[in-house]
Amino acid sequence: MVRITPKYFFLLLIPGFFILLNGCKVGPNYQRPAMKMDSLFRFAQSSDTNSMANIEWVKLFKDTVLQRLIRTGLEQNYDIRTAYARIEEARANFKISRGQQFPQINASANGGWTRQQLYTGTIAEYSALQATAGLSWEIDLWGKLRRSKEAARANLFGQMAYQQSVRIMLINEIVSNYFDLLEFDNEMKITRDNIVIREKSLALVKAKMIAGTASGLVVAQAEAELALARAQVPYLEMVTGEKENYLSTLLGEAPHGFVRGRPMLDQINPPEISTPGIPSQLILRRPDIIMAEQQLVAANANIGVARAKMLPSLNITGDIGAAFNPTNLIYDALGSLVAPIFGGGQLRAGVKKAKAQKEQMLYAYMQSINTSLKEVSNALLEVKKQHEIVQSQQVTVNAAQTAYELSDQLYNAGYASYLDVINAQSMLFSSQLNLSNAQSNELTAIVVLYSSLGGGWK
Repeated sequence: MVRITPKYFFLLLIPGFFILLNGCKVGPNYQRPAMKMDSLFRFAQSSDTNSMANIEWVKLFKDTVLQRLIRTGLEQNYDIRTAYARIEEARANFKISRGQQFPQINASANGGWTRQQLYTGTIAEYSALQATAGLSWEIDLWGKLRRSKEAARANLFGQMAYQQSVRIMLINEIVSNYFDLLEFDNEMKITRDNIVIREKSLALVKAKMIAGTASGLVVAQAEAELALARAQVPYLEMVTGEKENYLSTLLGEAPHGFVRGRPMLDQINPPEISTPGIPSQLILRRPDIIMAEQQLVAANANIGVARAKMLPSLNITGDIGAAFNPTNLIYDALGSLVAPIFGGGQLRAGVKKAKAQKEQMLYAYMQSINTSLKEVSNALLEVKKQHEIVQSQQVTVNAAQTAYELSDQLYNAGYASYLDVINAQSMLFSSQLNLSNAQSNELTAIVVLYSSLGGGWK
């Protein structure tokens, strides 16, 4: 039977005492701030909790070429790679903070040999060898280390949210720029069709001039209109090339051209475009809001770290080992309790600084929510109004087409001047370009709404 003396009994109580103290954490525990949010987005038609943000982007965009571009960008884009590296850095910082809570153990060994001539003339040789293992441990009396770990964990979650934010923005940029390319292609087709029409008109008025039924003024007007249409071609080629170069950089590639997939009006699955959901979903879905909240969590934990620095700290160190020749056991233990007494107000100022930083993060968090509500409301309004613009532009194109056909017929019959034909041609050309631009804007508005709701995270 082992007999426990009072001294050893007291030593056995010390770990339990430390564990009891480790349950204490100074500083406020985090609570999510209450935000008053309406039950419905402004300009939304429904309060259905089903949101289009729940749709996977691969199901929203049905063009396989666009899908391939998005996948390439998500794999190769340098901003995405940087975001992943920042996650790894934050994860390492979290592990460092967590490791500071545990005892630090190290080992050392040293040896020596001495040869000395004594006064008697004899030679004496000495050798020594010892190995020790040391332990150092800061007892987390007031939760300083646990609050540091809490802040590091929040920073890690914040970097994960940042990566998701970069992902959503990248999808938005790739899709929007791809739609721009399709719109430029449409404009190029419209321009070339108008060039053909104006070339035929020029040939016709030249024939009329030879026959003596048209003047040189009419021919000059036709040539000017043709040149004006042709001047649009190099401009469209320029902006198309620049757009392809920018899209290449989004994919992490050198500038190159791109093949196109489906037509512009066959890019999005209309049945998948459902309601925007409810505002409270943004807090859980939008990465920028999640990141702002995690920054607030970290700032809240840092208040506890600052307060704990004002209180005594307890450190325990110890060594145990063996020495050889002569053989003996080596051990020592030391405990130190350090309490700050005077530091010129630095520690108290540190607490005030931490509180001020938390206040800043609180306002940033609340602002991020209001900004997200504004972006969703704007996107809803734009989707609705861009659709109305497309419908109006379609009516304009139909009317302009009719006006051009009638003016051409009346001119050939001698009942209208060639100026009427030119005006009708210009109106048709302009209205066709405006319709193409409006259709592209409507698609882009849908993508912006999808992104503002936090879509693209799946």
